[in-house]
Amino acid sequence: MYKNTLKEDLIRVVENLDGTVESTDTIVKLKTKIENSSAFESDPDFVKTLIQNCIDERVSQNEREVTLEKQKIELAKLQLAKLEKEIELQTAKNKALSLNPAAKVEDKQFETNIENMIKSIKTLSLSVPTRSENFNLFFQSLERAFLTKKINDEYKSEILINLLGEKAHNVLLYIKEEELNDYEKTKIYSTQRIPINPSRVFKLI
Repeated sequence: MYKNTLKEDLIRVVENLDGTVESTDTIVKLKTKIENSSAFESDPDFVKTLIQNCIDERVSQNEREVTLEKQKIELAKLQLAKLEKEIELQTAKNKALSLNPAAKVEDKQFETNIENMIKSIKTLSLSVPTRSENFNLFFQSLERAFLTKKINDEYKSEILINLLGEKAHNVLLYIKEEELNDYEKTKIYSTQRIPINPSRVFKLI
């Protein structure tokens, strides 16, 4: 009956049986309280089921916490990899600009164009919804804005990720490297909650 039980499980069982738990109670005392309860005397099978349920809930909670911690670790790794790559790219840019000052103007113009595109699309489209059922309307407005501003396909995914804000974490965790510039794939990942799958985690470039 007590196989795989921990003290915390026994405490929950005693409390569920309307018993009193003292801070000095040992595992033996807790078991005694359970076995001396009126519920155990009248229906021992019910109490055994209650004990098993407490064990199952604890195990499930631990598994959820482990999964969440793994997700945080993977996200931190991705963010670090992205930061390292950004530093690497910036270093290469700085070196190239020192050799070719004219490239600095072109680079600045490109960044400005991207920022302007994001701002204009944000103005013309609805805000990112908090409820999944509102995403269809959001994407309708977004794609109408793309059409109005004549946005090239190569920029659509990047603009969507920028608009998603914190929701972009889900996209970056699960999208494959080769799918980064695929607007339709980014669109799918932005609306789904996908279970952790380490084989799908990639290193950002």
